[in-house]
Amino acid sequence: MKVAKILNNNLVLAKDAKNEDVIVKGKGIGFHSKKGDKINPSDVEKVFYPKNPQNSIQIQKYLLSIPYEILDFVEQYIDNVKIKENLKLNNSIYLSLSDHIFGTINRFKNGISLQNVLLMDIKQFYKTEYKIGIDMLEKINETFNISLPKDEAGFIALHFVNAQEGNENNDNYKIASIVHNIQEIVKKYYKDIVFDENSFYYQRFLTHLKYFAQRYLHKELKYDNDKKLFDIICKQYKEAYGCVKMIFIMMQENYGYELSEEEMMYLTIHIQTNVEKSTNK
Repeated sequence: MKVAKILNNNLVLAKDAKNEDVIVKGKGIGFHSKKGDKINPSDVEKVFYPKNPQNSIQIQKYLLSIPYEILDFVEQYIDNVKIKENLKLNNSIYLSLSDHIFGTINRFKNGISLQNVLLMDIKQFYKTEYKIGIDMLEKINETFNISLPKDEAGFIALHFVNAQEGNENNDNYKIASIVHNIQEIVKKYYKDIVFDENSFYYQRFLTHLKYFAQRYLHKELKYDNDKKLFDIICKQYKEAYGCVKMIFIMMQENYGYELSEEEMMYLTIHIQTNVEKSTNK
C-alpha cells in the first residue's frame, strides 16, 4: 500500500495493490509520511475498505471525529471477543461502536444518561451479546475512569447483534410479515380497543416482536423456562393469554413453530400492558 493522503498522525488514505482507496489506521502511521510513500505492514493496525467514494468520505469523518484512544480500545476489544466467542462480525462495528461509545461518554460527562427501555428484552433474548456488553462496559469504565450505567450494556449488546454476519441478509419481508400477522391477531381479538401505535408501550411491543421474528428466522430461540411464573401470569392475565394462544396457533400453522411457554409469557405481559394503557387513558 502507498500513502495517498495524510489524514492525521494515526490515519492515512492509501492505495492498495488493486489501486483502490483504503483507509489505514496505525499509531503514528501518518507522522513524517508523505504522498507516495510505501506503508510498512508492521505499522498497520486496521484497514477500512470503503464501498464507494462517498462511503470513504463518511468513514474518514467518523475516524477523524473520534479520539484515537477510543478507536484503539474498541478495536482491541472487538478483536479479542471475536476470538473468545467465535463471532463473525461485519467491520462496520469498529466504527459504529466507537462512535457510540464516544457519544455516550460525552453525554455522561454533561450529565446526560439514556435509559435503555429494551434492556429486559435484550437480557432475555441476546444472552451472549448482553454478557459481552456487561464485560465491555466494565472495561470502558475502568479504562476511561467513568461510571456509565448498566443500561449502556444493552446498547453495546445490540451493536454486536446487528454486526453479526448473516444478520444483513434480507429478512425484512419475513420479519415484517410475522410482526404484521401477530399485530392483526391482537387487533381482531381486542376489536373494541384502539391501540396507540405511537405510544412507548406499543413501540416496545413491536420491538419485542421484531427481535422474536429475527431470532426465529435465525433459529436462535432459546429460553430459560420458569413454569411457576408462567402459570401465575396466565391466571392473572387470562384474556391476554387467550390472545397469545391465537398467536400460538398462527405460528404453528403458518411457520411450523410452537411458541415456548417463556415466549408466550412475555407476549402476554406486553399485550396486557398495552390493553391497560389503552383503556385507562
